[in-house]
Amino acid sequence: NWIKKYIKLNAAAQELASKLTMSGSEVGAFEKNSDDVVMELEITANRPDCLNIIGMAREASAVFDQDLILPDFTVKEEGNGPEIKIEVEDAKLCPRYTARVITSVEVGVLPDKIKKFIIAVGMREVNNIVDITNYCLMETGQPMHAFDLDKITGGKVVVRKAKKGEKLVTIDEVERELEEDMLVIADDSGPIAIAGVMGGKSTEVTVQTKNILLESAYFEPIFIRRTARRLCLSSDSSYRFERGVDKGMVKKASDRASALIAEYAGGKVNQLYDVGQLSAEEITLTLDINKTGKILGVTLENKTVATILKRLGMDVNEEKEGFLSVKVPSYREDVTREIDLVEEVGRIYGYDNIPERVEKIISQTSRKDPARKVKEKVCEVLAGYGLNEIMTYSLISEKAVTAFPEFNKDIVELWNPISEEHKILTPQLLSGMLRSITWNINRKNKDLGLFEIAKSYNALPEKGYKETSTLSLGLTGCLRKNWQEGDRISSFFDLKGVVEIFLKKLNLLPVFMQGKREGFLNCVEIKLNNESSCIGFIGEAGPGLLRKHDIEQQVFLAHIDMEKVTEKAALDTRYIPIPKFPFSARDISIVCGKAMNIGDVEKVIFSSSQEKVRKVEIVSVYEGDPIPEDKRSVSFSIKYGDPGRTLKDEEIEEAHSKICKLVSEKLNIEFR
Repeated sequence: NWIKKYIKLNAAAQELASKLTMSGSEVGAFEKNSDDVVMELEITANRPDCLNIIGMAREASAVFDQDLILPDFTVKEEGNGPEIKIEVEDAKLCPRYTARVITSVEVGVLPDKIKKFIIAVGMREVNNIVDITNYCLMETGQPMHAFDLDKITGGKVVVRKAKKGEKLVTIDEVERELEEDMLVIADDSGPIAIAGVMGGKSTEVTVQTKNILLESAYFEPIFIRRTARRLCLSSDSSYRFERGVDKGMVKKASDRASALIAEYAGGKVNQLYDVGQLSAEEITLTLDINKTGKILGVTLENKTVATILKRLGMDVNEEKEGFLSVKVPSYREDVTREIDLVEEVGRIYGYDNIPERVEKIISQTSRKDPARKVKEKVCEVLAGYGLNEIMTYSLISEKAVTAFPEFNKDIVELWNPISEEHKILTPQLLSGMLRSITWNINRKNKDLGLFEIAKSYNALPEKGYKETSTLSLGLTGCLRKNWQEGDRISSFFDLKGVVEIFLKKLNLLPVFMQGKREGFLNCVEIKLNNESSCIGFIGEAGPGLLRKHDIEQQVFLAHIDMEKVTEKAALDTRYIPIPKFPFSARDISIVCGKAMNIGDVEKVIFSSSQEKVRKVEIVSVYEGDPIPEDKRSVSFSIKYGDPGRTLKDEEIEEAHSKICKLVSEKLNIEFR
């Protein structure tokens, strides 16, 4: 019934629920009472415009092609009340703050014709002033708060950050300790409200209240979310502020609430204090009708598309034939690109109205060689993981060559170099990687994830030269910044994980074996599919390397032969049906020396000729009592299965026993 106040809707509630669900506002629950229907909607985080009744009425007007009837937002001012001063100390966190003085109010009970709506949506009845602010919150989506004006000390309201040690008893009668970076509304006595979250008990409206100060503001969403989580305090107001309220509704909602207070509480609306500026930016986009139809798979007429967008509150004009100029309203900050408009048209037009069809597939000969395909795939995966691609010089100095002795063989030296710094064709990419890291750190960019795919060069023993496609990776500084959980510094295992991910994307099974490289700490060699040849290594740069490059933080590097990767990579995928029969798992726990490679155990398990083994996973690694100091305990989970039937317990036990025996004999280890 509340929605019907803004749209002449003849459809049944069940039909409305169905159409809202199909258009993206999922109705999760549907409950009938004596004279109304209450629907519980699952609104996605990018649609704060739907967290109010007008927003849902607008959605209904679009799907039913009916006019939207907005409430009256005008208010009549009746003079000037008590003077009050408004100060905003941090305009970034509160770009606009409005406060309306309303005098001579009579606090009492709100009439049933309005009160029934806020009760229907689960809000409790308080008094006519508070109930009107809640009514307007649910109606417009703009949170507001009414202060008892006579309880504000000093005749001044300040929007500022809390001071150390400040506390506030909120209207739920809980004393809360405030942190210094929390935004509060304060008077001369201290905080009287937590901005955007909850008001204080000391200035709440009671039956004795005669004059009120009505607050309507815009607060920075991220800041409100942080405050609410730290205080473990969520409210209807914070829920909306966190997602971003309509910037164009701040004053309009205040006017709407002021008019209702004058009507139902006998108040006299006085002056409005409006501090700060907040531009409700309305961007203009161009929509190609033909392109929209192709994306959605239907033929659309200009009129149909224009009507849908107008029903959603957008200003639409025909730019030229087949193109529409669309001005996006301030409450739709999620619409920023043409494709967003296409999605709006599609969901209101109805995805169920789009015919299903299978497109004709035309086979084409691939024109890319395998090396290029592998390179593109690796770049895609690494960039997706958050690493940035770099390009460094192919020419380096003799000093850079000597920094990595194992690559200091068969070097290619120019006969006539342009400088000593560009004398040798690089036999490795690590020098360039470290130079890039140094360059960035010197410019205060200390959190880095970099990769490069380029050529390394070597002279052949007899005659000629060899160019090898090579991948280098570098990780240093903070891997992930998180204000809530704290920053996390990059580790050796983060880089190992990156290598493991991109190799598995190429359908390769990486095996990591303990290794040793001059100048590196915690070094591991990388092998593929249990083969003996090494394709590269991962290691932590040692103190010597860091000193040579003036780096004072941990750096993790990887150097990989891309030609060996390309040789083994499998880019062509094939469909394997999901197993019809369940797998069974058995665990083994071994005690081995700390120097032992865990990959050797996996290698023995897979080489056991037991076809029933489908997967081997490391479950846990433990060091400490009662395990001897020079040893560690490692637990594996082995999954057994057959694609054609369910294995019997005795078959699994037989295979498992053989594997345990083989592991014990070949590796000379004991079981826990």
